[in-house]
Formats: sequence, C-alpha cells, structure tokens
Amino acid sequence: MKKQQEVDEQLKKYFPDLPSGPLDIYRKKASFDWRRMKLVYDTLNTIKLKHDIWNFMEGHPLFKHTEATRVLDDERHITTKRMYTIYNEQFCRFEKIAEDPKAFQAESEALFMFDSSLAVKVSLTFRMFSNAIQGNGRGHHYHIIEDVEKAKIGGCFALTEVSHGSNAKGMRTTATYVPEKRQFVMHSADFEAAKCWVGSLGKCATHAIVYAMLVSKGKNHGLHTFVVPIRDPKTLKPYPGVIVGDLGEKIGLNGVDNGFVMFNNYHLPKEAALDKLGGVNDAGDYETPFRDPNKRFGAALGILSGGRVHITAISTYYLQKAIVIAIRYSAVRKQFGPENAAEETPVLEYQQQQIRLLPYLAAAYAMKIFSVWLSFTHINMAISNFMGEDNNAAARGIELHALSSAVKPLFGWTSRDGIQNCRESCGGHGYLKAAAIGDLRNDNDANCTYEGENSLLLQQTSNWLLNVWARRNTLTADDSPLNSLQFLQNVDQLLKEKCSWKTVEDAVEPTNLIKTYKWLTAYMLKMTAEKVAALKSQGKDNFAAKNESQTFNAVTLSIVYGENYVLNHFYKTAVEYDDVGCRTVLLKLVSLYGAFLLEKHMATLYIGGYFSGSQGALVREGLVRACAALTPDAVALADTLAPPDFCLKSVLGMADGEAYKHIQSSVMTYPGSLTRPEWWRDVVYWQTYAPSKL
Repeated sequence: MKKQQEVDEQLKKYFPDLPSGPLDIYRKKASFDWRRMKLVYDTLNTIKLKHDIWNFMEGHPLFKHTEATRVLDDERHITTKRMYTIYNEQFCRFEKIAEDPKAFQAESEALFMFDSSLAVKVSLTFRMFSNAIQGNGRGHHYHIIEDVEKAKIGGCFALTEVSHGSNAKGMRTTATYVPEKRQFVMHSADFEAAKCWVGSLGKCATHAIVYAMLVSKGKNHGLHTFVVPIRDPKTLKPYPGVIVGDLGEKIGLNGVDNGFVMFNNYHLPKEAALDKLGGVNDAGDYETPFRDPNKRFGAALGILSGGRVHITAISTYYLQKAIVIAIRYSAVRKQFGPENAAEETPVLEYQQQQIRLLPYLAAAYAMKIFSVWLSFTHINMAISNFMGEDNNAAARGIELHALSSAVKPLFGWTSRDGIQNCRESCGGHGYLKAAAIGDLRNDNDANCTYEGENSLLLQQTSNWLLNVWARRNTLTADDSPLNSLQFLQNVDQLLKEKCSWKTVEDAVEPTNLIKTYKWLTAYMLKMTAEKVAALKSQGKDNFAAKNESQTFNAVTLSIVYGENYVLNHFYKTAVEYDDVGCRTVLLKLVSLYGAFLLEKHMATLYIGGYFSGSQGALVREGLVRACAALTPDAVALADTLAPPDFCLKSVLGMADGEAYKHIQSSVMTYPGSLTRPEWWRDVVYWQTYAPSKL
C-alpha cells in the first residue's frame, strides 16, 4: 500500500489535476485512475524523461509555436536549430539507453508529440546513423560514433535509389574495391542510380550510411554498407566527386530536408566499409564470420529492421494525438438530442460517432503497448549483437524482420484510417489547421511508404511464413525466438475446429477472439501455400506463382499474422497488469480491438467454414456494444494518452475542454484575420469596373 501511495504521489507530481471545465462530466464517470494507466506502457523513469524534455522545450524561446505556416527554408532552419538545441541537452545518451532501453522510445515520443520533423531529424542525424555503425562496424569505426555523439558531424541513411526502392537487389550504386590502393571507388551510373529520399541529407548531413553493391575482382558480392563523407563539416560544401541536393517541398514533414546524392568515381579508404558481417580483405577476397550466407543475411536484417520498428512507434504517436483531440472534442461538441431535452447531446453519445472513434482508441492502446515492447526488444537485440552475446542472432533477426514487415504496414494503415476518422468526426472545425489533425494526417502519410512501401513490404513477411509452413512439423523454439509462430502449434487439429459462439458475449470475450485469430492466421497460411503450389503445378515459375497469389492470400496472410501477434500481446499485458480498475478497462479495450479487427475478416471466416449461421452478426452487435460500454471511460483514456497542451497545440483538444473559446482566440488572433488585405485595391477595381464589361 505504501509503495502504491509513493507511486501515486510521483504520478501526481508529473501530472497535476486537469483543469476543470466541460470535460468534468465524463471525467467523473471514469472507472479507473487515468494516471496509473500510464504505467501499462511507461515507467516512472520514462515519465520523468518525457517530463524533463517537455519542461525544457516549453521554457525555451526557440520552441515557441507560430500560427501561420513557415516558408520551406524557414521550416528547415528552425527545425535544424531545435535539433541541435535539444540534442545538446543530452537527455538520452547511449549509456541511459543501455541502462533502460525504454528511454529511447520515451525521448522519441516526447519529441514527436511536439513536432514530427524535429523528432525525425534527431533520429536520422544521430540515432539511426550511430546504430548502423554500431551494428555493422568495427573498432576502427567508433571514432565516427564519438564525433556524431559530440555533434561534430551529422549523419543520414542512404538506401533507396531513384529507380529502385523495395528491390534492394536491383540497386545500382557500386563500390568497387581497388587492392593496389586499398580503396573503394563509389559510383552512380546515372540519375536513376542516385540515392534519394535520404532524410537530413538535403541541406545538413556531412556523412551518410550508403548501401552499395560491393564489387571485387570482377564479382558482385551484393549490397553492403559504407560510411561515406558527403560534405566538409567546416563549410558544408560537398566533396569533389559528390553531387548532393534537396528534393524540395513534400506533403508533410517539411522540417526534414530529404535529399539525393550521386557519386562520380568517388574514392574512399578501405576502412569506409562497415564490414563486421562481411567484406573484403586487403587483397580483395571476400570474408565473413558466417559460414552460412543466410545467417549473415539474417543478422543484417535484424539491424536493418530498426527503421520499421521505429515507424510502428511513429504511427502510434500520430494516432495517439489525433484520438485525444477527437475524443475530447466529441465530449464537448453537442448536437441534437431527444425531444424536450434540457440541452443537446454530446456527439460522443451517438453510436455512429462511437464506432468511428472508439475502435481507434482501443487500437491506440494496443499499438502503444506493442510498439514500446518492439522497440525494447530491438534495442536489446542491438546491444546483444554489439556485445556478441546472442547465439541465435540470425533467427531472431529474420523473425524480427518478418514481424516488423507486417506490423509497420498494419500500424501505418491503422493510423491513416484512424486519423481520417478523427478529422471527419470533428466536422468542419476539424478542417482548421489549428485543430492539428490535418498535419498529423499528412505527416503519417510517409509511414505508408518509407522504410518499405507497405504492400510490397508485406511480401517479406509472407515469403518467410511460406517457408515456415513447408517445415512446420520440424520447427523448434530456436526457429521462433520471438514466439510469433505459436499459432502453428497443433495446427492440423486447429484447422478442423469450428466456432462455437452462441451469444454476443461469446463474440467479444478476449480468449475467444484470440483463439479465432489463431485459426484465422493458420488458415490464411495454409490457403496461401496451397494457392502457390497450385499455380506452380500449372507450370508457373516461382515469381509468377508468388505474384498471382498476393491479393486475398499473401497480403491478407501477412496482415493477419501481424494482427494476431499484436492482439495476443495486448491481451497478455492487460491480464498481467496489477491495478484492478485499469485491468478491467484494458480488457474492455482488448475486446473492442479484437472484435474491430475480426469484423474485417468475416468473409474469410465464413469461406473457411469456421463461422456459420449468425455468428458474424454476433461480432457486429458485440462491436457496437463494446463501444457503448467504453464510452464513459473514453475521456479518461484519452487523458492518459494526452501530451501537454503545448505539444498537442489543438484548439479542439485542450485539456480544459473549452474548444469554442480556443477557436475564438485562434481565429481572432490569426495574423491578418481582422485587417484589410494589402491587395484590397484589386477587389475594389474589379467591383468598380468589371460589371460594366459584363
């Protein structure tokens, strides 16, 4: 009891009572402690870290918001200055991450809640650059890490090319080894071979992690990584042999200077190769510590998964902010109601508003909990790899690659759809830039493409699963260190089973939903494998068979595999949470999330013979009932997810619930709102002279 009291006091220190106002009605209905709920994904250490970062930014003049959108160059400039300012404070040094791997994501969340471009710049310039060197480099590379940690240089990550993105084997940037000079010659054949969409490269980065085909003694050894100086850190001018530029304005994230780079027979010392996992010796002969090439590839995949792992968290942050805004506004926005009622009804009470928002509130919690775990797992993997302590690094890397290749699209699309529902649920006022939902929608859009275009990325997962299916009877624990293949246990017996639900309660009971998802995942894998086999039996080659089994098979398989794992993790976390009030609400969220996901796959459940009769109707009825049951707790759940108001910066979503006062203040004080335009004479001219000519 005393320990809980101490924790509650700490939580109240970081999260004082919320301002009284129109949201009080819902907050008093809450059945759980909104502060304690934060500990389902946070710790007191990560809460303190975020609190310190937010306090610093709120008190620093460089982090003040502007009402009007800045021009592109000003946006790049202010974001870069903020990046160096926040990095200079060293809130989250490597030592702190090693001590508490959750610290990395806590810092990331704090920055994303304030400004997406700032967070991306910090991550690309310092974190991802250093991580790539730590994962792939050796001792003689560590001085580069020291330089980036001291901000003497700035890095970036250059994989994608103008004409090749998803097909890494088709990359055309080459690094040809010259033994006599102990040098690599890096070259781009033409503009289509230029590295592009490289974040932080457009204006600022001095060094890049470049993926290029390693060629030695006339043989192409495939894609390898190199740490490449791009610009002189003292002048920011490109080195001879390097052509580098900015891609220009984008749909969103315009504080990030995405760029392109081309190399014209650019000479690099042999030490530029990040060759821990494989490279050439001085004589030009290829060497690798892995006897099995697949294991080298697997270990490399584990390191390369970091970007996708991070994007699962980024997508979550965007949905998290949007759902807070939409839930709070829906609780104070009143329209219509029963005849002769004393006042109108909050739109949150309407079934259609609930079904548009509350499943995404549940999704935000599922995604939040999962992304924290995934980031934690990946960082621990990176540390173990760095220390040489993981004897099963290859299998772990391959499974993480498959899992992140499924979950990254799942989260990106869930956020895309959820944010759009939030925007529409806020009506006309949601279209205001000051509502902040439009920027979230635009910034999240990149998550559906970078680090692997979603639809193509899903093929990475399905290809692995098809390989697993072929040897399902000989799998061991070592094949699935992350335990994502649990659905294959007793799979032959599982696929014979039928759904036994008879009531609405059956249809939303978490263990029933989890069992159904286990069947669904196994069924989709079996159907996809049989589809590929049938196409091959018709004479199709492997490429054609895989290509013609994507729609309704492999794509759905990968999504379901990701959903199954996330749902299971959400349920396990909810059941194990020690606070009774929070646990009860979390299980309601699990029910809603599971039913929401399952409803999208009802056709498959009927086609596969698992569902029969009115069981699909039970799911839909259970879904709307789960929304209604969660409505009294919705505002408190949003409060748990909410960042400080100065980060949320939404006139609709402030903690005090005074949406209309904030709208009034925003429109009345917007620059030029109440003044005559400088071009007023043009209006007068046309009104005076144009009518006579019509």
